Amino acid sequence: MKKQILITTLILSTVICINAQNTDFPKLTGPYLGQTPPLSKPLLFAPGIVSTNAGNHSSAAISPDGKEIYWTMVKNIRKIWFTKLENGKWTKPKILPFCKSDSYKYDNPFITSDGKKFFFTSTRPGAVSQEKETIWYAERDSSGWLGPKPVGKEVNEVPLHWSISVSDSGTLYFQFQDVSGKGLGGIGDIYYSKLINDMYTKPVSMGSAINTPVTETCPYIAPDESYIIFTRFDQTNPKNTGIFISYRDKLGNWLPAVMAEGGTREKGGLSPRISPDGKYLFYVNGGMWWMPAAFIEELRP
Repeated sequence: MKKQILITTLILSTVICINAQNTDFPKLTGPYLGQTPPLSKPLLFAPGIVSTNAGNHSSAAISPDGKEIYWTMVKNIRKIWFTKLENGKWTKPKILPFCKSDSYKYDNPFITSDGKKFFFTSTRPGAVSQEKETIWYAERDSSGWLGPKPVGKEVNEVPLHWSISVSDSGTLYFQFQDVSGKGLGGIGDIYYSKLINDMYTKPVSMGSAINTPVTETCPYIAPDESYIIFTRFDQTNPKNTGIFISYRDKLGNWLPAVMAEGGTREKGGLSPRISPDGKYLFYVNGGMWWMPAAFIEELRP
């Protein structure tokens, strides 16, 4: 009799524990955590869940099927968080397993358009000797993301990589911080590195159509490399601060960038990303925001 009571008590305790875990996070269903999509102006994305007072440090990385969302939050230390759509419901956000148990910083998650590679920046050791954020990537198998590997030394010796984006051809785009001030543009410029024979080549500046004497950062490259979106920050001219877009012409040249969102320091933001379905622009600015991405075609020459 005592044994039956003990078993019953254990079962009830387990049920209560499971129910508590299920009720402390709202039931969210549908695309984009079930959030009401923005129709015109920017809206905070998933307030209290993704956009929190813990501090959003990079924009959302969304899997091609829209069933996984990754982002960076700064609590005690900067880590990558994620949620999944499982059995029709979004799971409670938690830290990505491979960065959960150490004391290093993780940032700038990015998923390639085929869903096979997950890029990010981290201060974890093993890339180069300098104590700074370097670029890593993980590949996926049936069990999830495998152990991360650093990209090549040619790229990881660059002083700053905030943030990163990868095209279908494997070309890596990122901010190059020229601390010497002797580069083509400002302290922050956008560079790219091509993937040839599974090795990244020496980074190359995107040129004067993109880079200027002020800071350009946070590139998002279209999967087919037909356009690039980035943040420009001009300390002397707020109206030259915001999110910009540049298109490639028929000869493959980049056209002068035009503003997509901004005009003041209160508008626009950092880490712009386009959702895999091409419908929305995500960015961070005191939280994570999203807005329609119709400007991509409206501004196209």
